[in-house]
Amino acid sequence: MNLKNWIMIKKMFLGVLALGLMVTSCSDDDDVQIIPDAGVLNGSDFSFTVDGTPDFVTGISTDANAVGTNRTFVITDLDLNILGTPPNIEALEGVNFEAAGRGVCLIWYLRFENDTNIDTVTNANDLTGSFDLSNSIRVERGPNADALTGGPFNFTVDGTPDMVSGIAFENPNNRIGTNATWVITDDTGMILGTPPTLTAVEGVDFDGAGVGVCLIWYLRYENDTNIATVTNANDLTGTFHLSNSITVNRN
Repeated sequence: MNLKNWIMIKKMFLGVLALGLMVTSCSDDDDVQIIPDAGVLNGSDFSFTVDGTPDFVTGISTDANAVGTNRTFVITDLDLNILGTPPNIEALEGVNFEAAGRGVCLIWYLRFENDTNIDTVTNANDLTGSFDLSNSIRVERGPNADALTGGPFNFTVDGTPDMVSGIAFENPNNRIGTNATWVITDDTGMILGTPPTLTAVEGVDFDGAGVGVCLIWYLRYENDTNIATVTNANDLTGTFHLSNSITVNRN
């Protein structure tokens, strides 16, 4: 074999070797798995008053080091039911939280791969696939007294003390408002008492009120509310929210 042929064979061998390395390199790139990381969602919690005026969030930003092929914001309630998935910050800032009524929303940032089921689930707890949710930002829309559970109560007026028990909140974290009190009224709304705590409510002897009907309410309110001066709950004014009532029958 002369020198010229040997050089040509050597070049062909090196070319095939280089092509093999390129194919191997491309194959390795295809096998790289992206691990989503939503990072830290920056921004303060928000507190809005439900008063008919549109309420929008501002000043929220995502982590510059977040990783993931796809991205979206996710808005949930406290039970993680998905209320909306704004695709970008502009869409998020266009959401009118006033329209959602009283309660608490959570804003999350989601980075995810194509195998994630965000398009089909209704609760963030049911997300599957390759994804990562950021921390959440809380959006309060109040005041909100939440919903009471317990009762109704049926007592016999016989001189024996009758106290209520087992009253609770449907979702305690939904309660919003600077001030709080319990309100006991008759069935026309006349205020009979305003126990400051649930413990105080459970200390009320309803036997002493005689025959009739009482209603127990929970009130969350701001400083402009006139609870200290009115005698009937129907005359309340200001920024407040009354829960549902629990009935106490005294026979």
